[in-house]
Amino acid sequence: MYLIKKASELSGLSVRTLRHYESIGLLIPKKKDNGYRYYTEKDMSKLQIILFYKYLGFSLEEIKNLLIEDSDKILSKLKQQLILMNKEKDRLLTLINTLEKTIISEERRINMTIEEKFNGFTYQDNQKYKQEAIDKYGEEVVEQAISKQKGKEQEVVDEFNKIFFAFSKNMSDGLSAVSKENVDLAEQLHKCICKYAFDCKIDVFSSIGYGYVQNEEFKNNLDKFGNGTAQYVCDSIQQYVTLNE
Repeated sequence: MYLIKKASELSGLSVRTLRHYESIGLLIPKKKDNGYRYYTEKDMSKLQIILFYKYLGFSLEEIKNLLIEDSDKILSKLKQQLILMNKEKDRLLTLINTLEKTIISEERRINMTIEEKFNGFTYQDNQKYKQEAIDKYGEEVVEQAISKQKGKEQEVVDEFNKIFFAFSKNMSDGLSAVSKENVDLAEQLHKCICKYAFDCKIDVFSSIGYGYVQNEEFKNNLDKFGNGTAQYVCDSIQQYVTLNE
């Protein structure tokens, strides 16, 4: 038996939050004769599941509906989420390892390769940008891209990252964005989009290039490869487009 104050301490939730869960019928405690609220072991287990779902981004209303399902379905969903969280854990461990190497290299003045510096970063989360891409290019084009990438997700990430690593290195080496080397990279990027996404016409490729700068999230993603990379890549793309129109 856990009084509401103890449940608050164990879960990290405020008493006010627990009362709110009670008011919406999400987690209803038992009551003693004197009116004190308390939670059973089963209630605390339920609270743990609520917190898992909350962490995973479900709304309280969605969680309430999920908890209505039978225990087998809940267990299946938790197992699926565990798989996803383990994948995220692996990515975070890679990033931690990268950060540790960066700190060590700075402390000992050891040079890291550009690949080591960005190990663990991904260029694009397709699901996150799916609706935006549908609005811009149409659902048929996006579904075609998803079909092409199915089962090759890591290959796609690696191919795009390889190109952006090269752009970043050229930028750090002081090469002009419109140099032949970068125009060649822009061509590789164009071919990658055609291979893994859709038949990208030259004018659409130009639009994608501008999108790297105009879309704040895309810009931030590209600038992970080095501050100014988004604009640098955009300029290279526009030079490539000009030479191939």
